[in-house]
Amino acid sequence: EHCARAPVSTMRSIGALRRAVRAPSLWAARPLATPVRHASLVPDVPAEKLRNVAIIAHVDHGKTTLVDQLLRHGGLSTGQQRLMDSNDLERERGITILAKATRIQYGDHILNIVDTPGHADFGGEVERVLSMVDGVVLVVDLVEGPKTQTKFVLQKALLNPKVQPIVVINKVDRPAERQEGEVESEIFDLFCALDATEEQLDYPVFYASAKNGWCVKTFNEARANTEKVGFDCLFEAIVNQVSCPEVIDHGISETDDKMEGFSMLVSQVEVIPGLGNTATGKVYSGHIRKGEKVFCKNLDGEVVANGKVKDVTLQRGVTRVPMGVAGAGDVVSVSVSGFMPIWTWTMVSNQKVPPIACRAIDPPLISVVMSVNNSPLAGKDGKHNTLNALGERLKKEAAINVAIELQESEDRDAFMVKGRGEMQLGVLLETMRREGYEMTLSPVQVVLQEVDGQKMEPWESVMVECDQEHASNFVEKISGIGGDVQDMNSANGRSTLKFEVASQNFIGVRTWAKAMTGGTAVVASEFLELRPWQPAAPRPRNGVFVSSGSGPAQAVDLTKLQKVGNLFVPENTPVYVGMILGEITSGATAEDRDVNVCKQRSNNYESADKINIKSMYMEQAMAFLAPDEALEVTPNRVAIRKKILDANQRRIEAKNLAKGRM
Repeated sequence: EHCARAPVSTMRSIGALRRAVRAPSLWAARPLATPVRHASLVPDVPAEKLRNVAIIAHVDHGKTTLVDQLLRHGGLSTGQQRLMDSNDLERERGITILAKATRIQYGDHILNIVDTPGHADFGGEVERVLSMVDGVVLVVDLVEGPKTQTKFVLQKALLNPKVQPIVVINKVDRPAERQEGEVESEIFDLFCALDATEEQLDYPVFYASAKNGWCVKTFNEARANTEKVGFDCLFEAIVNQVSCPEVIDHGISETDDKMEGFSMLVSQVEVIPGLGNTATGKVYSGHIRKGEKVFCKNLDGEVVANGKVKDVTLQRGVTRVPMGVAGAGDVVSVSVSGFMPIWTWTMVSNQKVPPIACRAIDPPLISVVMSVNNSPLAGKDGKHNTLNALGERLKKEAAINVAIELQESEDRDAFMVKGRGEMQLGVLLETMRREGYEMTLSPVQVVLQEVDGQKMEPWESVMVECDQEHASNFVEKISGIGGDVQDMNSANGRSTLKFEVASQNFIGVRTWAKAMTGGTAVVASEFLELRPWQPAAPRPRNGVFVSSGSGPAQAVDLTKLQKVGNLFVPENTPVYVGMILGEITSGATAEDRDVNVCKQRSNNYESADKINIKSMYMEQAMAFLAPDEALEVTPNRVAIRKKILDANQRRIEAKNLAKGRM
């Protein structure tokens, strides 16, 4: 099982349906943290009336739009699009970053609908949510069919053999040459490849146009020129195909008659304004009420904390609603005083109640070293530029984000931040930048481990989908960095390639793929295994323009540079000695060039062209860094710089390194 249960004296099954199901209704309080409404308390919901489902899909297959429609047809009317993607970065990038859930009512049943990320870098969010659910709605684009990240999210879901899948083939209103049964066969083959059980293979299939607000049972009905409205058939499938939660009886009701042996696995931790430290998770047994005393146990069964319940809440739409009492099978948020819960802890009402075991998540693969901003412009933009401020913020993130790990340096002058991938770290660092933090970041490094005295490095399984004309470029690129080509297929002008490659050599490949294909390729990866460490493959990169002066960048000087390279800074940007201004593209040289773009002119007789800037996301800028470079991050700028700013000192250091290699 995805979340194994400790031995209990008895277990009673609630309901007569096929499968036990439970999905988080509240664990998305982070992006949907609206004030608690105390107008009316939500009553305890019987377990047999609960249905809990996560929505999973490849990026851009219509998952978030489908969730919006389910909310509307479930009575939560709103004119806002991408309602669940309320995080600023989610809206800017058009992707789901944080898993989040909401509760709606269908008839006399309560449905907890969970929107999940599709990108592998945010797999920690997916794994955390799926540890609480037993039902998933898999959304697949009719034209594209199952893609690389479809496999990733479905694979995580099927780790729980009790999960009951429901398939929704979306965007059936789009013009397509797909025949009935073609996409269905591809989806079935994917389930088989992922070793789905016979029960899981018996999934229902629906056809939808989430954009137009309807879902039907058959392909012919979807293609018929008739009016189609609503999602009743999907709601009914969730109620009838997915079972209610199983409830554990720990056999201590007589000694704990008030809470009946309450236990809840902590799956999310956050700090909510007005509520404080809050844990969200699935209630496996008993009841929980405001004002009661609770204990926390780790996976070994040791009591590690105790405190009082300040409030019990759930998320309904975008509003947090208090509950009078929450019972077994439900997913709720419990705000406590006296301690900060930790993921994998079990919250219990009685010390005799055993902890709930849970599946470990994939380990972090890469890291960056974060230190204070020490550039000549440090302190001019941000509110937080001390190591203590950075450390406190990172510790808070590590407490609520299970995929982030934090390690302080031996000299206590920096922090190593570990994560799943470049995008995940990039989103965290961009969030901190917008919160007013300044920092200096090292180039991305792989996370090494020592096993039986041998240094080991992570390898990843990489799936690439690209136009056929670009397939050979990927094969050449991956082979050149020591990767192994596992499989390659082509159809309808697109190629699907599968590789295995060392994580340290894979850094920067996504950025390269985006530039090489114009953004038409999809690259997805997941942790494969640890293998003996090997030296990193060479990472050739063009030389860069390095500023030899300080002051505002002049348009005339930048005009000259952009004729032979890509610029990173616009005119009038404050620059300093050692700051990198752009990448040299003409002549494909690997040598850096010192330039001064801050020359003041009394008579500006030279003409200046429009300055075109090569913009990069945070993770792309980190992947661009050479070993002797760093990234300066402030609320107003993201600047690439040399670690050693002075050109003469850089040359001396380069000579010393060359002597050391001889």
